Amino acid sequence: MKHYRFACIPALMLAMTGMTASSEAAQIHVRPVLVELPAPASAATLTLNNRGKGVVTAQVRVFRWTQVNGKDKLTPTRDVVASPPLLRMASGRDNVVRIVRITKRPVKGEESYRLIVDQIPEKKKKGVGVVFAVRYSIPVFFYQPGASKPKLSWKAAKKGRDIVLTAHNSGARHERIAKLKITSTSGKTQLLSRGLAGYVLGGSTKVWTKPARIKLRGAVTIKGQGIHGPIKAKARLR
Repeated sequence: MKHYRFACIPALMLAMTGMTASSEAAQIHVRPVLVELPAPASAATLTLNNRGKGVVTAQVRVFRWTQVNGKDKLTPTRDVVASPPLLRMASGRDNVVRIVRITKRPVKGEESYRLIVDQIPEKKKKGVGVVFAVRYSIPVFFYQPGASKPKLSWKAAKKGRDIVLTAHNSGARHERIAKLKITSTSGKTQLLSRGLAGYVLGGSTKVWTKPARIKLRGAVTIKGQGIHGPIKAKARLR
C-alpha cells in the first residue's frame, strides 16, 4: 500500500530564495508533502496548485538524498525522474507531476530522494517589488517491505559555546525527529527545535550544532518526537 501525507503548504514555508514579495507573488500549494512507496511500487503523483493571481513557471527535479559527515547531501540522479520537469501553472488549476523510479535495481532497505520544486520568477514589471522565488523540498522514499524500523543511538559534546548532538540510525528506514530538546543534570531544558528538527536516514548519521543556552556538564537527556512515538535518550557530554 502507498503511504502519503497530504498538506497545503504556503509559499516560503520550506527552503526558499528571494528577499521580499510583490503583491503578485504566487502561492503554490503542494500535496503530498511526503511520499513513501513500498517495493515493488515504483510510481507516485504530486499535485501542484497555483493559488496566486498570475501564471507561474515551476521546475521539478529529483535528487538522491544521503547524509555524509552528519549533513544532508543531494546528488543528481537518473534512477528516479519527475514528469513533466517544467510546468506553466495557471491560477487555480491542479497540475499533476509523476514521480517514477526507472532503475531496475531491487530496493534494499530504503532509498531516499528529494523532489525539488522551484518557482521560477517572472520578469519584473515596473512598479512591482521583488518577486518570490520559492523552493519546495519533498522527501521521497522507496522501501523494501520488512525493512527494519529506525533505531537511534545518541552522542553529545560541548564545543565552545555550542552543544553538538549526533544521532546514528542503525535501522534500515528513516527517522523523522520533531520537537528536539535537551535537559541538563540540573533540570534546565533547552528547546532546539519547535517543529521539524530533521531526518536521520537509514544507516546514516545526523548532526545538530546549536548555541548552548543552559549550563551543561556531565550528561544530557535528549527528548523529541519520532515517527513511531516519543524519543528519549541519555548521553554523556564529551
